[in-house]
Amino acid sequence: MNPFSHTLLVGTVFLLTLKELTRACSCISFHPQDQFCRASIVIHAKVISKQFVKPNPPDGKVIYGIKLIEAFKGVDKKKKIDSVYTSSQSSMCGIALNYGNQVEYLLSGYLQENKLSISLCGLTKPWNDVTAFQKKGLRGFYQMGCNCKITNCYFEPCGTKAPNECILNFLSDEPAPNVSESQNLACIPRKDGSCIWYPTSHSSGNHP
Repeated sequence: MNPFSHTLLVGTVFLLTLKELTRACSCISFHPQDQFCRASIVIHAKVISKQFVKPNPPDGKVIYGIKLIEAFKGVDKKKKIDSVYTSSQSSMCGIALNYGNQVEYLLSGYLQENKLSISLCGLTKPWNDVTAFQKKGLRGFYQMGCNCKITNCYFEPCGTKAPNECILNFLSDEPAPNVSESQNLACIPRKDGSCIWYPTSHSSGNHP
């Protein structure tokens, strides 16, 4: 292969890769409490059907019929939620749900045109994957901490800049909890208005 052909090939691969990256879904929230607080609606529901509304990408939409089991946020007696919709494309943050076996899910999102819009960036997972602590969070801890701020740290040092911050660590050698460890923690306020990860390593199980 001559140098010109090699350069052309590398350039083509780079452009194609860049195109895919720009089309990829990008999320800013990685903690269930943050996802809970950002969402307008959070529910536990069984998925019972699937329908393609706009089958053609990139504007394709999928509607899933659901049966509401429990509401944690944003649902009252006046709101009847019996379906959720999402993009048919994962690059547009669309999420695929298992409907054939009537799997139960934790779902979160925003109400648009009386339908719940969900995405890969929301608090969406099979109910069987929701931990016992996360269920406690859904029923109280998370809402309690919505005035706290969970900050992602990618560069050293990972110190807090405000008293209401909890640091989510993306570095291996920092003392703050990493993404995996934090899944069973909640960032909640103390009496002085500052926020702290709960339970802490020295916690006795009581509220801070």
